[in-house]
Amino acid sequence: MITRRDFVSAPILYLLSTNLGVLAGDAPEVFPQGIASGDPSSEKITLWTRINPKVHETMKKDLILEVSNSPDFSQSTRMSIPADRISPRMDYTVKLTLESLSPNRTFYYRFIYADVPSMVGRFRTLPVGEVSEYKIAFITCQNFADGYYSAFNHLAQEDVGFVIHLGDQIYEKIYGPPRVPGRELNLPSGRDIALSLEDYRYLYRTYLSDKNYQLVRAMYPFVYTWDDHEYANDYAYDYERGFYVLPGHPFFGKKEQSLTLRRIAISAWLTYTPARVKVNLRSDDPLKWITLYRDIKVGRLAHVIITDERSYRTPHPCERRYSFPGCPEQRKTSMLGKEQKEWFFKKLMEDGYVWKVWANGVQFVQSVINGLYGSLDAWDGYLGEREEIAQLLASEGASNLVILTGDRHAGVMAEVPAKFEKNYDKVLGVEFITPALSSISAAEGNWWRQYGVSNVDEYAQAEISQNPWIKFVGHKVWGYSVITLTNDRVIGEIVSVDKYLRDVEKVQRIKAVYEKGRPLMITS
Repeated sequence: MITRRDFVSAPILYLLSTNLGVLAGDAPEVFPQGIASGDPSSEKITLWTRINPKVHETMKKDLILEVSNSPDFSQSTRMSIPADRISPRMDYTVKLTLESLSPNRTFYYRFIYADVPSMVGRFRTLPVGEVSEYKIAFITCQNFADGYYSAFNHLAQEDVGFVIHLGDQIYEKIYGPPRVPGRELNLPSGRDIALSLEDYRYLYRTYLSDKNYQLVRAMYPFVYTWDDHEYANDYAYDYERGFYVLPGHPFFGKKEQSLTLRRIAISAWLTYTPARVKVNLRSDDPLKWITLYRDIKVGRLAHVIITDERSYRTPHPCERRYSFPGCPEQRKTSMLGKEQKEWFFKKLMEDGYVWKVWANGVQFVQSVINGLYGSLDAWDGYLGEREEIAQLLASEGASNLVILTGDRHAGVMAEVPAKFEKNYDKVLGVEFITPALSSISAAEGNWWRQYGVSNVDEYAQAEISQNPWIKFVGHKVWGYSVITLTNDRVIGEIVSVDKYLRDVEKVQRIKAVYEKGRPLMITS
């Protein structure tokens, strides 16, 4: 059996100091966006890096990948990636998958180009069979201009198995001036919104230039899904006309432009993301261009199910997306689309796992404040499909659902009832919503004013009191979250780190404990 303490086969501080030393050396000149691993399994991992174009065009060297069971690489295996695989077509990035690895093993890796080593990366393959404890981190919403990524430095020291990124890895638009110094953005097109491949590439390169982001991507494998800002804000699919609806966008209602931009956004995401997903950009059906939903198995302890809640959703119901009393169309919408929903329901029903962990894009539990829904962009706008999910789980007697959610720009901890009624008596599981890593919250945006409350604290209290399944709401938190899974409980923690400071030590931890079918307990 594996425990959390078994995860690190070398002191984590050794790796941190080694990587920070490399970041101060020559490696950034050769590897300006660092290195990364992603989509771990018991026998596979996908590795990624990018070579500085100026360096490569000058030297035209092969790239060396070195993999070892030791952080000092005293014994290692090397493989060579030919120079012609490093090209402008993929913006000088390299992505490759290692196979036939042993389960439950820690590996260290680095790339070497022209005798310059990258920082050291680390990943652990997933365990098989019985697992007594496992930790997973999850993050969301990291607008580069809205704050520093200091939280990533703290996350790098958590000793988790992997990190789930729930979306908004980039923001396709410059939403005003930066909130902290040194985070200015200037798209190559000169516009304030990405409309070209070079615009999207610029955003990924800039976000990935952050040293704390590079550090945490080296320390743990990432499992990426997306939200809307990797393409366009609040987009949905028009099934009748066969293209994406982009509210408030320059390409709104323009079929060819929106589809061309969709291909560009997918291509950019694939270029910089260490993920193994199905891709068919030549298909005549835009819904087939990329299949992002997939699942990961952590022994028999956890079945992690990742969904895509943007690509297949139908347009929003009702007249407004926020602070609206609702309308009948909420029961006619689809968040998942037909094929993904069938796949999702099948995965939910697979037996043999202690926990079903759902990497979910937008808030699942209901939130109504003074008669107004908080967001019809979330599952409150897709009531019929949400009820189908709840009914399926209730019919199976489930109480082991753990939903990991992003998008909200707030920290939320909630029970998931079978029915959203005042005196509900059956709990299907728990939802942990991680706050934004850096993007603005209601405490900064003041959108709480739409609900007839006088301040953001009253807004939070009203949500808790009027939605009894919600046990905690925090609007003055930014950072990341961690769950610890054991055979009898799941512990969820929100770790808040001041995004306005580059180097900050003090953090706030909000913790909750859930045992199957029992009330969620906020413990700190």
